[in-house]
Amino acid sequence: MTFAARAAVCAFLLVLFAVSHVFAQNQPVMPQRQPAPADIKVFASQYVTAFNSKDPRQLLALQHPQALACITPANKDYYDGALAMQMRDSIPANYTVSVMTPNEGNLKALESMGMRWPLKPEQEVHIDYQQGEDAGGVDIWLVKENGRWFGDFPCATDATIKDYRDNAVKNKELLAKYKAIADGIKDPLRTELVGLLRAHETGRAIDRYRDASGQDGRTSMLVMNALKDEMR
Repeated sequence: MTFAARAAVCAFLLVLFAVSHVFAQNQPVMPQRQPAPADIKVFASQYVTAFNSKDPRQLLALQHPQALACITPANKDYYDGALAMQMRDSIPANYTVSVMTPNEGNLKALESMGMRWPLKPEQEVHIDYQQGEDAGGVDIWLVKENGRWFGDFPCATDATIKDYRDNAVKNKELLAKYKAIADGIKDPLRTELVGLLRAHETGRAIDRYRDASGQDGRTSMLVMNALKDEMR
């Protein structure tokens, strides 16, 4: 079973354990992906290096100044939290890069979820990778200025940031709940699950835990995410 995890990294959409990938609704014609040209491949390489450094400053250095202007001392906690969550894993060396015209449905969907675009994206870039049975990827948007590509991300509205802060305590409690469940998994099941996760067989680990525990699929996924966090 393949377990797919995507991160719309520059959207900074915080949810429990993961960053959601937004899909267009009622989009009759989808833009087609194309092989990335050389200059975008260079940007993608810089992006992967910055992402894998786990240093948010390196990732932010690739973003356009107008997007960066959305981050202020008053809302920095929101963006710091998003980056910390999104940079937990690393992008392996076997990634591929493709590019497409930005999906207008996705851009509008992000706006409807409390984001706003300081700059209209010119390119949508997909960085995809495969590790064992697990497939993953990062979606980013770009704008070009003076012959140079910059990252472009939508900024969170005041209402979005307020919702994040209002839910912070609840989310922390939920994280603690699933961590406690993960901590309580005993051998030999624990050793088996850790082995599956290390082999990048996350889907199999979720199924195995669900069958052994009787938990539903969502709970099983969140518990496996918590167990994976313990292994980092």
